[in-house]
Amino acid sequence: MARTILEIYQEIIDEKETRTALSALLPAEETSQNLLDDLTSNSKVAIWRLWAFIIAVAHHVHETFFDQFLIEAQAIADSAVPGTPLWYKQTMLDFQYGDSLEEIDGRFQYEQIDEEKKIIKRCSVEERTDGVVAVKVAKEDDMEQPIPLEEAERLALNSYAAKLKFAGTLLVVTSIDADLLRATYKIYYDPQVPLGALKIDLQEAIDEFLADEIPFDGEFIVTRFTDKLQAVEGVVDPVFQSAESKPANFGNWSEFEIKTDSAAGWWLWDRGVADMFEFIPSI
Repeated sequence: MARTILEIYQEIIDEKETRTALSALLPAEETSQNLLDDLTSNSKVAIWRLWAFIIAVAHHVHETFFDQFLIEAQAIADSAVPGTPLWYKQTMLDFQYGDSLEEIDGRFQYEQIDEEKKIIKRCSVEERTDGVVAVKVAKEDDMEQPIPLEEAERLALNSYAAKLKFAGTLLVVTSIDADLLRATYKIYYDPQVPLGALKIDLQEAIDEFLADEIPFDGEFIVTRFTDKLQAVEGVVDPVFQSAESKPANFGNWSEFEIKTDSAAGWWLWDRGVADMFEFIPSI
């Protein structure tokens, strides 16, 4: 931000005071306020003070020009399309179902922004090694949980993405039903806790883990899930046995021991705790 003329002038004077060769210049204790007072009076002003003031004005004008340049440069940068994964993600989130893009000022954009029509609530973007930009998206239900787009919504989104994507980019947008997940454990538990209540608490814990503790298109990590089970009151030791997952409507079950990711971007349990867990009293 540009300094004022008097701020610059005062810095010149402060520097002058550090140089003994200039100590004879009068007045001996010059300030920017002194100069301002003298400029509006009938007194004569020393030539060195006028030159210092002129230099201060020149610096102020120069800095003001730079400030304006930075504002204009930032405006250009803000309007530029970077084509990064973050830009693609924000572009998907800005999709307005029911509206058409229009060419305005040389760019495709909506004539009017309507937050109510922005149906995409979850999105991930991956630049794959084969050159594909893979995008996964989902809406949310009344419980703010992800659900896939309907066919008409998906077609509209693909048309929108085709207009906005970078030329030559192979962009693949998917929105499908949640992957299915199973995880079997031996649950050693404190028999002082009623088994029925324990099962309810465990079911709430595993549902919460999928819904709230894994980001959209994040990984299911066995050790973190085990920690979640361990934190349930009454659980003494959750011993992992096996885990497997599969896309909802295609493919086969795939076992994993450490972690896995999903085709849809999120999971649903294929079974409840009563069918996945073996409960063993710890005595």
